[in-house]
Amino acid sequence: MDRVEMGLSEAEKLDVMVTGRFFAYLYETGDRGLKEVAFKALVRFYDKNMLDFTVYRSAVFFEKEVVGFARRLLHGDEEVAGTFTYGGTESIMLAVLAARNSFWKRRGRDVVPELVAPFTIHPAFFKAAHYLGLRVRLVDIDERKKADVEAIKEAVGSDTALVAVSAPNWPYGTVDPVRDVAEVAADKGAYLHVDACVGGFILPFFERLGLDVPPFDFRVEGVSSVSADVHKYGYSPKGASLVLFRNAELKKESIFVDVSNPGYIFVNTAVLSSRSVGPLAAAYATISYLGEEGYLRLARQLLEAREKILTGLRRLGFEPLGPVESPILSLANPEVDLVQYTLEMRRRGWHFHLQRGVARYNIPVNIHLAVSPIHSHTADEFVKDSEEAVEAAKGRRAEVRLEEVLRDVAAGKVDSSVVPILVDMLDPEFAVALVKQLVVEIYK
Repeated sequence: MDRVEMGLSEAEKLDVMVTGRFFAYLYETGDRGLKEVAFKALVRFYDKNMLDFTVYRSAVFFEKEVVGFARRLLHGDEEVAGTFTYGGTESIMLAVLAARNSFWKRRGRDVVPELVAPFTIHPAFFKAAHYLGLRVRLVDIDERKKADVEAIKEAVGSDTALVAVSAPNWPYGTVDPVRDVAEVAADKGAYLHVDACVGGFILPFFERLGLDVPPFDFRVEGVSSVSADVHKYGYSPKGASLVLFRNAELKKESIFVDVSNPGYIFVNTAVLSSRSVGPLAAAYATISYLGEEGYLRLARQLLEAREKILTGLRRLGFEPLGPVESPILSLANPEVDLVQYTLEMRRRGWHFHLQRGVARYNIPVNIHLAVSPIHSHTADEFVKDSEEAVEAAKGRRAEVRLEEVLRDVAAGKVDSSVVPILVDMLDPEFAVALVKQLVVEIYK
């Protein structure tokens, strides 16, 4: 036991402590009671297997409850059917699979189906298309950093199996014009998926608090499916997401069944086969603990934090790249080298993403903050440290020497903040190959 504890302790030291200083990866509430309830459920059901839901009926109970909560939240009727997954990428994979299979039924398997999406769509769609054999057609965004409806209209054709949009998109936090895109998709006979992995459990509560939230859920006629992460702004432990389908017929297209094996009938409602019930039980516990009132309280707390941070950073010359419609703030500052600023903030214990600029859209290098409720307690300190970091970064430009950076990345010495800048300096194919090689080296 001592050897086990020693190993766990050493591993724990490799991670950054969770302190309310993250604006990426974690979605913290600061509610210790919630964390305790969720982790108790996680451990209590970790050894139950969702693969055979006729034996482990708890999986059916929990999934019905979690899906039911999300269905009501996203204004789905009783026809809406859902599936619990281990993450947003898996939810997206199932949505793309259902659309592809439905397309093949209509057009035949000899046609390569297409996926049409704006430039800001999550890379999980590229992964799904890669695995499932779809051709991706990316279209432009407009000056508001939202999907360009006219560009989508031009791109959608007879081979389009699925149109995908975001609520909100990850890079800039803006909600795509779902209603307008839905009309285009319906006119062309294409399915429409809304990636609400970020917004599914928070935007409905923003709306209840009186904010102007563009319509994105099942109230919009033409929305075929929606993905929503319980482990983002649903605040459940990692490994919890949902995909909701407009009806059971569409969900059926995402289920894999094999009856030919001599062993047993093989049924997968998700991509994975064996799955611990633990994350599902934790999602149920989280939703039950918070309820709609708890989520509303946390949404109010998050908005308070967002306002403090936005107001404070604006005083320092930062401005959002588009309309502020979600928990995500993407901010640029032409007077400050943001690589230098980010490194200064890292030294002060803050963690967030630095996003590269996109010249064709006149988008400069920017910082990306995914605000959580816990930041209502740390926002003032973040702004204060930002004042110091901006002052320290003034008049300084970070010099990125390619050979040195490559060597330091391979050695694990370089701060990950410079990686987006590095990517801009490399041929895309070479960058992909380099990252793959670095990953292999890290895990050796």
